[in-house]
Amino acid sequence: MKFPDFVHAVYIKRGNRFTADVRLEGGGARSAFIPTTGRLTGVLTPGCRVWLEPVDNPRRKTPFNLVLAELPGGGLCSINAMLANSLFNEAVKHNRLEDFLYTAIKNEVPYGRSRLDFRLLKGGEDVCWVEIKSVTYAREGVGMFPDAPTSRGRKHLGELAKLAACGKRASVVFIAQREDVSRFAPYETIDPAFAVTLRQAHNEGVEVHAYRCKVSLEEIKIAEKIPTNLLPAAN
Repeated sequence: MKFPDFVHAVYIKRGNRFTADVRLEGGGARSAFIPTTGRLTGVLTPGCRVWLEPVDNPRRKTPFNLVLAELPGGGLCSINAMLANSLFNEAVKHNRLEDFLYTAIKNEVPYGRSRLDFRLLKGGEDVCWVEIKSVTYAREGVGMFPDAPTSRGRKHLGELAKLAACGKRASVVFIAQREDVSRFAPYETIDPAFAVTLRQAHNEGVEVHAYRCKVSLEEIKIAEKIPTNLLPAAN
């Protein structure tokens, strides 16, 4: 997935949950929209370089979307949580994921009390349901989700478990939008209930997959599958 032309800036601080104060490369402080509900712990640090997408909409309070941030250890992190869905969609359509070789894909499909991200089909038949989770937090090479408690995430896992109980293929896919991860684990310290629910759903037949991305100033794409560790964290 190609990125648009960026405006370079330096991150100052988070104004609120969805806005960041930044200083443009050419001078002047502005506000940028943060397209995620996560905390972005370890990603947005004061003084780090960020890359912005200009938005031409007079009704918008913020003239930019914050797209990329330079990580403290080097490398880039894409912070748009919804971009993970687009990356998965693109990879499936181009047959880049061996675990998900399907002929058709439907987005935002209602099921139970939720809307699940994807329903994959082959030959017109309902074959696989998928929920995507964007991973931005990492520690010592381990990508972790979530970086903030998520009751919505637990609800989605419950719906997937119901599908698996009905004999449907159901998968949760964690996509790390950064290159410096080699495996995935639930962030049990932040949301122990999500970790427990994830392990329970997996035991009930829900598949758990994780991928890391290759990220540059020009594009982002899913690079490779990484191992998952669902064991309880050691005390």
